[in-house]
Amino acid sequence: MKVEHWSLRLRVFLFFAFLAVVAISGETVGLYLGFARMDDPEAIDGFVFAGVIAGFATLAVVAWVWFLFDEHLARPIQRLAGGMLARAHADVEDSLDEKTARYLGDLAPAARAVTENLTATRNKLAESVAQETTRLIEEKEKLTALSAEMPLGIVLVSGHHKIAFYNGAAADLMSADHAPGLDHSIFDFLRARPIQSAYARLCAGEGGDGHVLPLTVATTHGGEVLSARMRLMHAPDEGDITPPYVLTLDDVTSDLTVHAEREKLLSRLFATLRPSIASLQTTLAARTMDDNLRSDPRLDAALVDEMEKLTGVIAKLDEEYEAGKANWWPMAQVRSAELCDALSAQLQQDDIALIADASDAMALTLDAVQIITLLSHIARHITRTGGRALSFLISRDEGGGAMLALGWSGDPLSVDLLESWLSETLDVGLVDMSGRDILEAHGTEIWPEFGRASRAVLKLPIREARRLRRTLGDGRRAVTYDFDLLLKTPPKELMETPLSELSYVVFDTETTGLLPSQGDEICQIAALRVVNSKVIENEALDLLVNPGRNIPKSATEVHHITNAMVKDAPKIDVAGRQLHSFARGAVLVAHNAPFDLEFLRRHEAGIGVKFTNPVLDTVLLSAIVFGQSEEHTLDAISKRLGVKIPPEARHTAMGDTIATADVFIKLLRMAEEKGIHTFGDALTEMRKHKRLLQDANEPA
Repeated sequence: MKVEHWSLRLRVFLFFAFLAVVAISGETVGLYLGFARMDDPEAIDGFVFAGVIAGFATLAVVAWVWFLFDEHLARPIQRLAGGMLARAHADVEDSLDEKTARYLGDLAPAARAVTENLTATRNKLAESVAQETTRLIEEKEKLTALSAEMPLGIVLVSGHHKIAFYNGAAADLMSADHAPGLDHSIFDFLRARPIQSAYARLCAGEGGDGHVLPLTVATTHGGEVLSARMRLMHAPDEGDITPPYVLTLDDVTSDLTVHAEREKLLSRLFATLRPSIASLQTTLAARTMDDNLRSDPRLDAALVDEMEKLTGVIAKLDEEYEAGKANWWPMAQVRSAELCDALSAQLQQDDIALIADASDAMALTLDAVQIITLLSHIARHITRTGGRALSFLISRDEGGGAMLALGWSGDPLSVDLLESWLSETLDVGLVDMSGRDILEAHGTEIWPEFGRASRAVLKLPIREARRLRRTLGDGRRAVTYDFDLLLKTPPKELMETPLSELSYVVFDTETTGLLPSQGDEICQIAALRVVNSKVIENEALDLLVNPGRNIPKSATEVHHITNAMVKDAPKIDVAGRQLHSFARGAVLVAHNAPFDLEFLRRHEAGIGVKFTNPVLDTVLLSAIVFGQSEEHTLDAISKRLGVKIPPEARHTAMGDTIATADVFIKLLRMAEEKGIHTFGDALTEMRKHKRLLQDANEPA
């Protein structure tokens, strides 16, 4: 190892060790020469005794001076350097403590002045940048909201097939045992061959000037079929022969299923009719050609039997046709409140007042244009026949659907009058349909009832509806992106890969105790992804885990996880697989990683996978940056780097993970300042601190 990479304290120690060796050697040589000039051999004992005393005295003096240098010069300089690095790469608000380096003369005040000036300059720059970027942030938020609400999935992929952007719809379409993540391969989620084929054809010039090709691709899980369009971001050129591309995704699995069911029904129909019709034709032909058979009762019985079979089969097929017909018309999910607003607006054009209410927040599966057209058509007829004070209510149906109720004050409708209204042709945009056609397309019916307090009601059930969950925030699905990934080159051999180019998963666990060898287990796992030295906020894992044993009261007092909270949670085999999938292709990062990994690795057989990811430990990184003699608890490092952990978040898996991720990003920047650029460099330096903590990349 190069001398310039040695720590200051080691150099000072070696310097004083050298002084001690030189001094003792000089004393030894002097005593020897003095003894050699004497002619008295018996004086050797005196010279040896004097040499030992002088050697120990010299060693003691040198050691004492070295200790003073180490305590008052070397260690304060190391602390001062660490503090300056922390303030250069982290938002540390506290000033440098000059008492730490009170024996360094003007160095400590000078360092404090430099860091305070740096902080002031950084604050001014940050204020200026914030003012200049406000407009850009607003525009970005608008574009993000627009992309998030697009019903089609959108994925931006680099030329090396790594994901750099995806919206919420794409995450829903592609997700399986693990959700998509930035810098993951698109082939982890979609089958490779159709994408590779379309990409090669586009790069070869197909797709015209728009560089667009349609394709059909299946997911790697479950076999859902997606209709896709691939568009190159720009034409291939000599400087970039692997241009990035955009995939637009739409799930056509249900459409294909519906078409397959229709084809299957038609095939069964024809397969059933052919032999029956052939048998009827044969019987009739025989009866026509042979006069003796005309009066044969057996022939009549055969004809009647065949007709009964044919009638039964047609009735059964007709029943299946009616049951599945509602699925053949394209439907969409419409919020109950939006349906109420749309019907009120439609009737308001004819000056018809309507009180509409959705008692439950639901998403109804229907054709909104058809249903609104039908209800407004009936409502207009009701007002013309004397109905008044119209109301519209959507409520939850016991069968899992929804019930639409159109009420009014006045006489109830007769079935005949309602049927006459349903037979009228309505304009629903695509084709002209009657009200009866609309009901059949939705596989439902409508009927009149007596309401309360001399009111009449028409009821229309909708087969499919689901209750909407109340969500925090604005409810928008997230958009996740990092466009710098489009410029990322294929990874090198791990040991030679720059730390800034690696993807990381920072994780933490909460457990029932500290002794996995004695039966303690994990009861919570949290993880965050870090890409391009940034935490990806939308890519997180936070799982309660059923430990399969009682959580002691002493453990609950620390992490506040109770037995009731984990009663219905997944066990470690399921949660472990989720963490492994989430961390696919990434470097694992933890504070005291051997502790957390020991809990996971002892369950690898049940989980079905091995945690062979490379590992970085913030304890060892802190020792590299600040020196082994400093305190390296998460609280101590966080305080040193200006990372604030809310008291309520400390000793929770996600709270500690967020703090560890913030600490890790800052430690990486500081490590690079010390010449640690690749994963191999970091690993080499971490292994120098085995006395402090075992490297998790090595077997214990």
